[in-house]
Amino acid sequence: MGEAKNKKQRECPAKGGIISPDECGRGRNSVFTCPTDCVHNPFATANFASHYAPLEARVTENLSRKLGSELTPAQLRELADAIDQHDGFTCHALHVWHVHGEGRLTRWMADAFQRGWKNDEQVMLSHLASIRPALLEFREVRDDLSCVAVDLLHPESPPFVAIDPAAASRLGRFAVMLGWRHDLPNGQRISGELLELPLSPGQDPLASFHALLEQLGAPADDRDAWLMEHMPLLAEAFTAIEAARQEKRVTATDLQSFVLHHRIEPSAAATLPDLLREHPRLFHGAPQDGKALLRAGLLDESCDRDHDEHADMVAVLTVYPDHLEVEAIGEAKAAQARRFIASLGVALGPEECTIEDLAASLPKQEYDPELVPACFLENLEPLEPDSPVVLKDPAGPTLAWRYRNFAHTALPILKNRTPREAAADTTLRPQLVQLMKGHLRACDIERRTRGTDFDLNPLLGELGLDELILPPPPLGWLAEDETEDDAIPLDPPPPQALLDGEELSRRIELVTSDEALWNRLDIRLADVLDAFNDLSEKLNPHELEALQTTVLAALGALHIEQVPGYEPDPERMLARYEAWIRSGDDEEELADYVERIFEGSCQPRLCEAAADLLFVLEKECGKKFRAKRLDVILTALAAAVWEAAHWPPLPG
Repeated sequence: MGEAKNKKQRECPAKGGIISPDECGRGRNSVFTCPTDCVHNPFATANFASHYAPLEARVTENLSRKLGSELTPAQLRELADAIDQHDGFTCHALHVWHVHGEGRLTRWMADAFQRGWKNDEQVMLSHLASIRPALLEFREVRDDLSCVAVDLLHPESPPFVAIDPAAASRLGRFAVMLGWRHDLPNGQRISGELLELPLSPGQDPLASFHALLEQLGAPADDRDAWLMEHMPLLAEAFTAIEAARQEKRVTATDLQSFVLHHRIEPSAAATLPDLLREHPRLFHGAPQDGKALLRAGLLDESCDRDHDEHADMVAVLTVYPDHLEVEAIGEAKAAQARRFIASLGVALGPEECTIEDLAASLPKQEYDPELVPACFLENLEPLEPDSPVVLKDPAGPTLAWRYRNFAHTALPILKNRTPREAAADTTLRPQLVQLMKGHLRACDIERRTRGTDFDLNPLLGELGLDELILPPPPLGWLAEDETEDDAIPLDPPPPQALLDGEELSRRIELVTSDEALWNRLDIRLADVLDAFNDLSEKLNPHELEALQTTVLAALGALHIEQVPGYEPDPERMLARYEAWIRSGDDEEELADYVERIFEGSCQPRLCEAAADLLFVLEKECGKKFRAKRLDVILTALAAAVWEAAHWPPLPG
């Protein structure tokens, strides 16, 4: 067709000819059926962070604003409570129910409330309209954005691609999660947070979930509609199930703490330490008490020191100049310790024993037993207060030795048959399949979050469970429930207008004088403010409260309105704080340090104004900040402003 005269025009495979940016923007995914890999398609997987996520946030914010004008005060309080408790699942559940479940979105769209929206926003809205509850069983993790999953609530549907970076970063094969999904051109989008279905070993997830729905009074038919309304109840039930399971495991575990004391007779005082140092049953460590002569762990009677890579430690022995102290948890381990002491053949005084029930001191979580079906309490094993020790470097990952003899080990859950025997038994094979799914889930989490290069596929092949053999997820290196500072990108904020002069003063005055605005900011910035609780060992309550109040005023002035793309990252903020605290040298004056970090915040005038406000609060309160803590307070303030500068830039 020749070269386009306008360089901005381009070939469009959907149109079958030349298209202009304006025509593309007005017609993609609506007038035209766009390829999902087109670089100009905001729904392309490659455009998730740059185009899709901001678009989704913008549409969701529009829906939330529309919803907020229709909810009753009681409904608004319920949403605010979920936000205050950082309960993202319940917050999303309430939003979905009020927008979709109660029919508001259908009514709004019939009234053409989106008439003035851009094309991409209207396309996104049409996809959000397909949202429904899902019980997802993940089968593969393809990359950092996408997984392959099935919806167990709709087993007739084939596996599909599920787009969700949070799930892809942590989940593995056969993880079972409750949440929502909606249609996308390139698969399904997981909407909101997910909750893991609490399962016992070998438990069938769909049968157990149906048992839970029956327990909660769900109808036999049209359960999608019931689930849409009762997702918060499911979350409460999941919490109750976990509490009940923990309670049952504690009850089944001998958590008696035995402390045995023996006086060392003078005739044994010189020989006992040397005897213990050379004993093959003992694993030695450094004494924690300065008065102790020796401290060692007593290895289980079944261990073979010459061949085993690992062994369980059943007791701890501490030798003092005049007595021997032995600590063990559980009567069986205390009995092992007593047999070991008797086997030494040294002169010791009679035993003095102190017993304490550790279970009585464990925190107990209140829960409603009516939310817990009996099937969720089956096949639970006692807690394992064991302390495994490494006797020699294992040949391969730790997981490898755990599964080395797994196929040939009799298991109570398989009626004391081995996995190899259960695989050949048609009555036990379904139980084995569910059991191995649980092992795959656990191993894949290690693989995904800790980079453990171990896969159970060879064992599955050995057992003939070919239906479970799927590609393992990519290796990851994010420690579970922990983010290392060096894993957090500390890139500088993008260029933006400087908040200064009269505009700065006006914004701070607006934020601090408008109580309703202040309360909205307090909810919106809760995660950032709560992150400073991690500094509580360095700051007293007065200093911490003043810091949080000042930061709320500063960040509110920087971003009075919640603009699209708003996504504060408290962990990144704390990482910036730690990096600044460790910077500089002992000769740097506090004033020079503060000037440097305020400048690094990219909003130095805002930091200065916030610092002035901080000292006003100090004067009004009548309690002085400790001079040795000023660097902590001002660094935290600058780090918060630095983090907020990463959010959408100021207009103009």
